[in-house]
Amino acid sequence: MSERHTCPSSQAGPGATLLGILGPGGRVVYTPNGPRVTPEFQARLAARGGGPLESRYRFAAPCVESGCVFWDGACRAVDAAHEDFVAVGGALPECGIRETCRWWAQQGPAACAVCPSVRTNGSTS
Repeated sequence: MSERHTCPSSQAGPGATLLGILGPGGRVVYTPNGPRVTPEFQARLAARGGGPLESRYRFAAPCVESGCVFWDGACRAVDAAHEDFVAVGGALPECGIRETCRWWAQQGPAACAVCPSVRTNGSTS
């Protein structure tokens, strides 16, 4: 597991960080200083209902590299995001993990242009 890079599209779980909340239109509203996920915090979010946490929130956690289906020596999740979503121009979103983000390390600002559209689990409509 990589301690240096952070996955911006991780599963909810203890130790992950709340990266953002899916807002209107399904775009991520970032929580730049999002809290760490504890079992209690995870239970509170789950109690709100509405499907899997990952379909309503975005989480960040250490990149697991070869432990992820998108890994082939590099992260292909950001490539898939470019195939599925239109890149948005303008200022980079405020992000609490950019310094360690795996996608940023691979693609820089181009990764940030699709990141707000990504939903880790669930329908994008």
